[in-house]
Amino acid sequence: MATRLHTIGPFVLAAFATALAHGAALSAGSQTVSTDPDSNAIVKAPLEMIHVLFHDPVDMKTARMSVTDKNGKPVDVGAAMQMGTDGKLLMAMPKTPLPAGTYHVIWQVKGTNGNPLQGQFTFTAK
Repeated sequence: MATRLHTIGPFVLAAFATALAHGAALSAGSQTVSTDPDSNAIVKAPLEMIHVLFHDPVDMKTARMSVTDKNGKPVDVGAAMQMGTDGKLLMAMPKTPLPAGTYHVIWQVKGTNGNPLQGQFTFTAK
C-alpha cells in the first residue's frame, strides 16, 4: 500500500494543481475546498480515489466521507483518511475501483477551530 501511495503522489498533486487553476473550488464556511474529481466532472473509470483538499488545516480525526451511486445505494469507501501531514488533504479509497456510473459524495470535517465544515459533489465515471 505504501508503494502504491508513493507512486501516485505526484499524480494527485498535479490533479489538484489543475483543479485549482481551473477554479474548481467550493466554499465551505470560511474554508476554501477543492475536490478531485471536480464537481460535475466526467472522469475515466475505474476510479480508485476521491479527494477533498482544504486551504487551511482541518481536524482529520473528525473527517467523514460517504459515497452513493445514482440510485442512492452506498458505496463502500472505508474510513476517510488523511493524506500527507499538513492536515489539508482528505482521501477515500473505494474497496473496489468505481466502475462507470454517477456518484454523489458527502464529506464532513471540523476546522481546527472546532467549526463544522461540510460539502457535497457529484461526478460521473465513464
